[in-house]
Amino acid sequence: MTLSINTNNSALAALQTLNATQSELTQTENRVSSGLAVGSAADNPAVYAISQTMNSQISALSGVSNGLSFAGQAITTGINQASSISSVLSTLSATITQAQTSGYNQDTMNASITQALKQIDAAASSATFQTVNLLAGSTGNGVDYTSVSTAQDINGTLYTQQGYNATSSGLGLTGLNVNQAGVSVAFADATKTLGAAAAGDTITVNNTQWGSGATATAGGGTATDPAVQYQYVADNYTSTGKMAAAQATSITTAVTTALGSSYAGSALTVAADGTITAATATDITNKQTSSDGTTTYSLTGGDTITASKDASGNYSFTVSSAFDTNGNATQQTVIKDVNLGATTASATDKASALMGAMSNSGFSVTQDSATGALTIAGNNIDTSATSSVTLSLAGASASSVSDISGSQVALAAVQAAITKMNSISSSLGAGSQQITQLASTVSSLSSSLTTGVGALTDADMAAESAKLTSLQTKQQLAIQALSIANTQSQSILSLFR
Repeated sequence: MTLSINTNNSALAALQTLNATQSELTQTENRVSSGLAVGSAADNPAVYAISQTMNSQISALSGVSNGLSFAGQAITTGINQASSISSVLSTLSATITQAQTSGYNQDTMNASITQALKQIDAAASSATFQTVNLLAGSTGNGVDYTSVSTAQDINGTLYTQQGYNATSSGLGLTGLNVNQAGVSVAFADATKTLGAAAAGDTITVNNTQWGSGATATAGGGTATDPAVQYQYVADNYTSTGKMAAAQATSITTAVTTALGSSYAGSALTVAADGTITAATATDITNKQTSSDGTTTYSLTGGDTITASKDASGNYSFTVSSAFDTNGNATQQTVIKDVNLGATTASATDKASALMGAMSNSGFSVTQDSATGALTIAGNNIDTSATSSVTLSLAGASASSVSDISGSQVALAAVQAAITKMNSISSSLGAGSQQITQLASTVSSLSSSLTTGVGALTDADMAAESAKLTSLQTKQQLAIQALSIANTQSQSILSLFR
């Protein structure tokens, strides 16, 4: 081997080995200190890019989880107060039942009823969680939202829990007393009553506020007690569960009439499947569907239409055409397309279908088995005029409408409120279960992504420990080799002594 004082090949080789070992040692020490095999794009560009995307998804899921927790708390608050309201209603039912016993002072009973109604209002008002109240039925007094929406996935898909009006007025108990008034509908022929209904026939019922003079353009009610007219349109659904074409057209006309002059947009169309479109698409400014399938259409000008199905599967459309300064509806028209079943359905089935639709709206409806006469109570039904209930039943005999009153009517009104409250509690309970399921799904997905990121980027600490020991030994040997190589020049000097 040639000895040179200008080039020390042994030292260069030893230095190269030392540098390589030092580089590996630095990388290993970084992996040990951070716990990551891929801590930057320099380590592995492809894996780093994938892990960053997954980390972004994990962060987004954290936000989704927080939103679901908030919505869950709002719903739980509503459930707790709904339970309190149900308890008050049970007590109220017992109070009115006692009032039927001779010797009870009616003034005392009415005072107890009034106090119970105040308790219901207080419970509904206190169901507020961070300005969200699912029982108040209106905004104001510390309530900014009567429904709650939150993202249920990282794609931004919204979960929406709609709210309800569980105040005493919302439950149809305004002015409840032991001599509560209701409406009786009698038929001239007991063989031609409600069961004689056919497709296209209608029943219209007004509540007290509507009967007080509401028009199609100016609400006569309040946020908690809006003016409401209920329209029940008989229909025979198709085999696919849709409205008949003729009745869909009738519903379209009814919706348009309910909007009145407050809506100046293009023509609306209600399809047989209950969906609503506008001739000019932009006249529907927003469309939002809640967790129970209820869809709210916001129209140009501020009016809204809420499309849903009731407990019997009937298509229902609530048209809100007047509002207060807080945006709460003060006038509504509830239009229900009632499925009578097959055209060959029995009179009993037809009557049950119509009565069921009215009950789903919050009324108590009973029928005398002998005369076919109807007794309608609750839901703040208007009893100030015989025009509060109108029937257009082509196959029925002439009907007459009159007022009735008494503790039995009051009890029927409370029972209708209990049924309505049970429906509200059921909806909130279903919402709570859905939130829990969504939260569990989000948590599982987040855990899976976290595990995946770990599998891609985490360092094997046992292997790194062994490698660290090996590299430290190699470093020491490389230093020793470089030291030996550096003594070569001294060997050359000895040749010239």
